[in-house]
Amino acid sequence: MGIMFLFIIGILFLALVSLAARAMLAFWIYKDAERRGMNSLLWCLLIVFTSVIIVLLVYLFGKKPSFEPKKGLGLLIAGCVMTGLSFVLSIFVGIGFFTSIIYELDNGWYDDGYNMHDEMDDHMYDYDEEYDF
Repeated sequence: MGIMFLFIIGILFLALVSLAARAMLAFWIYKDAERRGMNSLLWCLLIVFTSVIIVLLVYLFGKKPSFEPKKGLGLLIAGCVMTGLSFVLSIFVGIGFFTSIIYELDNGWYDDGYNMHDEMDDHMYDYDEEYDF
């Protein structure tokens, strides 16, 4: 497999993990804000369309207190773990992208396995061995 193919697979996997993390956190924030009497749709849209980490921190520090038992903490924890995982994966995919660009620049953009020098080496032999002078 080519390096660029692996890079594309990495980007698709990263996008799926990030999308799943956003969906989990948006669902948890919607339900939690609804239970606390806050504007749940606003918080959900903020998570979907802006930075997940910043909005989550603002929400966790600025939410109204509630005396109900905490529900859905597993969803919050899973969303936070997946957000961290997508962040780490994005770093690795970025590093992989730059190293693949460097690799392609060093080895040529297009290599079909044909190398003229290898072919010439197969046909080269010493002409002097056949004749005695």
